[in-house]
Order: sequence, then C-alpha cells, then structure tokens
Amino acid sequence: MQNHSKEAINTADSSWSPAVATGGVVTEPVKKLNICDEADVIVVGGGPGGMGAAVSAARSGAKTILVERYGCLGGMATGGLVTIFPNMADSDGNILINGICEESIQRLRDRDACFHPPREKWGSKDPEEVKYFRNASFFCDGGYYVNYAAHVDAEELKIVYDEMVEAEGIKTYLHSWGTSAIVDSTGKKVVGVVFESKSGRQAILGKVVIDCTGDGDLLPSAGADFDAFIPKGMRISAASHCFWIANVDLARFDEWRNSTTGAEEYAAQAKELVATGGHPSQILSHIHNQESLMWYHPRQDCDQCDVENLTSVEFAGRKKMKATLDYRRANTPGFEKAYLVLSSPQLGTRGSRRVIGEYMLNQEDISAGKTHDDTIALFPWTPSFREYRGEALHVPYRCLVPKGVDGLLVACRATSMDLHVSEYYNLIPHCIAFGQAAGTAAAQASAGNIEVRDVDIKALQSSLREQDVILP
Repeated sequence: MQNHSKEAINTADSSWSPAVATGGVVTEPVKKLNICDEADVIVVGGGPGGMGAAVSAARSGAKTILVERYGCLGGMATGGLVTIFPNMADSDGNILINGICEESIQRLRDRDACFHPPREKWGSKDPEEVKYFRNASFFCDGGYYVNYAAHVDAEELKIVYDEMVEAEGIKTYLHSWGTSAIVDSTGKKVVGVVFESKSGRQAILGKVVIDCTGDGDLLPSAGADFDAFIPKGMRISAASHCFWIANVDLARFDEWRNSTTGAEEYAAQAKELVATGGHPSQILSHIHNQESLMWYHPRQDCDQCDVENLTSVEFAGRKKMKATLDYRRANTPGFEKAYLVLSSPQLGTRGSRRVIGEYMLNQEDISAGKTHDDTIALFPWTPSFREYRGEALHVPYRCLVPKGVDGLLVACRATSMDLHVSEYYNLIPHCIAFGQAAGTAAAQASAGNIEVRDVDIKALQSSLREQDVILP
C-alpha cells in the first residue's frame, strides 16, 4: 500500500457548502466569491473578437484581463479548425479589414504559416487567374475576381496570439469559463464577471466588460435583451465538426480526378459518400509542409446554446469523420495510406444569441449601402452580394452597445445584427474588427470614467485609424 504524508492530504474546505436536493429541486447555498483580480477592461472569450478587444484595449493604455474557457486563444480560428480568414478586400483588391486582423496574418506570413493569393492578384479580373485561385480554394473566388482570403495554420496561430497578449502585458486566464456578469445595485451596470475553473468559482471586477464569448453568454445575467431565433437551413444555424485527413498522395489523386473518367467517378463517389454517412468535399491545404493534408468542414443544424444538441453534433461528427476516411481509403486513388490527424477540439459555431443594441445592423444597411457617422469598421461585400460591386458595409459603434445596459460592450457573433447581416458578416475577420473597436472604446471609457455609450466617436475613430483600421 502506498504511504501518504499528512501534508499531502487535504481535508474538506469549510468555505464550501454542498447543493442540497429536496422536493424535486436543488438548492444552492448563498456563497461569497473571492475577488481574484481587478482591471480597467475585462474581455470574456479569447476567440477572434476577444483577441481584437484585448490587444487593442491594452495598447490603448488599459489594464486588461482576458478570460478564455479553452486552453488556447483564437477560438474558431484555432480550436475550431475553421482556419480561414475570408473576404478582407473589396472587388478591386483594396484591403478593408486591416488592423489587428492583418497584423495576425502578417505574423503568419513571416513564418510561412498561411496561404492566400499574392497581393498583386487581389481583385484581378483575369479569367485564368480567377479560375486558378478558385481551384486552389473556393474562398479565393469572388465570382468574377480574385478574393483576398487567407488559410492559416491553427497551431502557429496559437503561438502568434500567445505572443501578442504577452507582449501587451495582458493578464490571461485560460481554462476559465466566464459564466455570468456582475451588476451593481441598480441592476443596470455591469461591474465585473464571474468565472469558473479548477480553482473554483471566482470574480473579477472591472470598469468595462466586453462579451466576446461568441454566444453572448453574459447577456442573460447582464439583463441585456437579445434575439436567439435562427431558422434551420441558414449558415448560422449550423455547427461544424472539422477534421483533417493527412498523407494523401496528391499526385495520384489529381491524376485520377483529372483523367477522362475521373471527374465522373469523383462526382459519383460524392453521392455514395453522402449515402454512407460521410462528407463528400474537402479543401486542400496549400500551407507550407501541409501539402498532403485535406480539410473537411461538415456542418449540421444545431441549437448552439443547448448542451444536448452540442453533444449530438460531436458524436455525429466523429461518425461522419470515420465514414469519410474509410470510404476514401477504399475507393479514392491517393487516399490508400491516408489517416486522421486531427479533429477540432471545439465545435465550429456560427450563431446563437444576438444582443439588441443601440443600433441593429439590418438588411437595409446592405441593400441601400447606408453610411453612419459612428462607423468603426468597413466590411467588403461578400461574393454572395455581387450586385453591390465596389460598395462596403459600414458598421456603426452603436451595434456594439447593448440597449439599456451600462459597462458592457459586445464584440463577437453576438453583436447587434439581424439574421440577414449575421448570415454573412460574423466571420473571423469581422469579429476581430468588432473586437478592435470595442477594446479601443473600452479603454477610452475607462480612462475618462464615462459610460461606453458616451465615448467620443471622433476620438475613437481617430485612434482606430492610428491602428491601421480602414474607415471612411
């Protein structure tokens, strides 16, 4: 029998009281939480929006704390294996989503850890060039022009984001799930956040809290109104279980698919794959040293705030992953020695709660090309909106500000957008841009001891321009 010293044995913590089950309900005891930290700006969620928010807040002079529930930063771009930054330039090749988003990509370029069309090809209308980059990745296809979209190395991006937060002195809590907002005695002002981790349930107090959870996890406890309705069949109604298959003999695969009968056989195999429970389409990685790797991005409708739905997507995703590999190995030339190398540690989520803000981006903003005096970002029209060539979506600061709640900004997929806008404009680059504006505004509100809705818009826009954000 193994011996244990007295020093290694911990007795029960008397400060903890168990929940009690009686009469068909469970009662939790009232408990005082330890305030483990304080900051000017607290960012909850370390995904694309959270990275933009935390880095910009810290660079703007605010003491910043970042809380992230997984073990890495980057969210969908890293743990979700949604390793694509799409639609960052207009149809003439002019970059519109710049700032921290482009800085991240540049850091990856320096390490040969991303793929995108060369700068001189962005916006090219040459049919042969459009065809070439369409074959490389449909994300680079603007329909009639070469679209600036970047495929990134998820592992390298984790390192990039670590370096960025460390360089700015941002206190980061990984493995920490921000569960609820802390409000003051009025119930209308957010003054901190509660989070849970292996260290227990703790609190952080701050002057401004930014919800970058993606799903608006803080909105219910903050008392903020939101819309969570999403019809089935929309892109944002689905969650994805991404996976990678490696060691594909690309020369053999391409020779077969481009042969006289290969194209027809490939199309027939796609139908068979669906019938057998697999996923028929893949994207080839063009990133250095990933030439034999295929990226799969299946998705299914899912209530992304329902734990049973999320669990079912995980199980179904791994069944689909197995069926895809088994079929390809047995039937598709070039896949004979392929193997599963990675599946996403976190689900690729697209839409759930959306805050009701001081302004809600809506279909008219797209169809009428509306402009706003408080614009904090410009988004290129996606290839789905080809009829609006040369225009850009103007994003007002007010869509980051929850109606009727102080001390809180929302900078992620939960930003104030209607279904039509959210369907196309809640992707990774968009969320980074939301975050960069929110972090800058939060730092200004903190420094001036004012509410986030009272930030000087001209000063905010000036600061964003100094950070290489493209504005009107």
